[in-house]
Amino acid sequence: METSERINKLLKETEQVVDPHRQFYKVRFDDNSMDFAFQWMLGAIRNGGGEIGEMFYTAAQIEDHNPDSWASEWPKIAERVEKRAEAAESDNHLVSAREFYLKAACYYRAALTSLLPQKPEFVKLYEKSLACFSKAGTMFRPQIEMIRIPFENTYLPGCYIKAAEGENKAKTIIAIGGAETFFIDLYFHIAPSAIKRGYNFITADIPGQGILPMEGQFFRPDTEKPIGAIIDFIQDRPEVDSNRIAVYGISGGGYYVPRASAYDKRIKACISNCAVTNIGKIMGEMAIQNQKAAAGGIKMSPFNIRMFQIMAWRHGVSTENISGLLERTREFVFDPSLISCPVLNICSNGEYLNPATRAMEEYYMQKLPNSNKKMIVVPFEDGGGTHCLGENTGLLSALVFDWIDEVFA
Repeated sequence: METSERINKLLKETEQVVDPHRQFYKVRFDDNSMDFAFQWMLGAIRNGGGEIGEMFYTAAQIEDHNPDSWASEWPKIAERVEKRAEAAESDNHLVSAREFYLKAACYYRAALTSLLPQKPEFVKLYEKSLACFSKAGTMFRPQIEMIRIPFENTYLPGCYIKAAEGENKAKTIIAIGGAETFFIDLYFHIAPSAIKRGYNFITADIPGQGILPMEGQFFRPDTEKPIGAIIDFIQDRPEVDSNRIAVYGISGGGYYVPRASAYDKRIKACISNCAVTNIGKIMGEMAIQNQKAAAGGIKMSPFNIRMFQIMAWRHGVSTENISGLLERTREFVFDPSLISCPVLNICSNGEYLNPATRAMEEYYMQKLPNSNKKMIVVPFEDGGGTHCLGENTGLLSALVFDWIDEVFA
């Protein structure tokens, strides 16, 4: 199908189904949500998260529309690459070992995208991903520091990278993921771009992310509290300029980060990709609309259903009761007029074409009181067809950091 025909077809379906994962062009899979996940994998290549040959070989082994097939194939290539890493480390080829460990970490993580948390291999694959990432981190200079941030009765796992060796003060970016992420996703998404530009980089799972739901730590509306704990953790470090702390959120992070910015004035710049002022309107109603659409004859993606089941679990809702997300997320709202710092809001054209998304972005921008606010809609021809611009992290990084540089100049 020609790209223009595909876009028109999907736009017609979008009138009935609000789905931020909807792809407007096909890369490998007919299952639209599976193809989205694969595009995000490809986007990680730029930051050391894989090789195109390994990824496409693995994709060729995956049965289209089958989330279990996706989950079973990625660990195979991960194990193969991890063995290369171990051999290179044994021979003291540390650059090669570092690169292989990073790729293995990303591949193990990929399996978790469609793996139900009740499966015994869920935690095992998570631990393998984290172990590979941690080993790679020791081989960088500065090292990737694995951190545990005290928060209430638990810890928020994450990683921290200094801009450079020593204690010279630098700008800091806090990166927060969405409703399906693990903190290492944010490394592969944007961390190397931060370090290249002289930023300290920190990311951590907040309640609902990673494996925190297994501790009963589900998503909660008051995200200023866990993000505030991250700021507490870094603000007194000698290399952190506490007057130049920016926060960046992708996907659901487009709620978590602006919400935190509304209440925590230590945040001096806020970037959302893209803004979500009301989680219930997007996520809860999205789940119900998808179910209604399925009953009305629109074919549902099995991969999409699986992703919703996992998101339900992350919100403390039964994986068999996706519609429960609506009630659970009713209180996930914030008032943009409370944000006093400068704001950048980025949205892909594919998402912005959805009426519900466009209305929310316009509301957000209108309500912001600071005149230093900017909205960027990335066009299709620049890769702006996918949720959160995962297929063009180079452009995304330029938009984010060039803007922060100007704000902090």
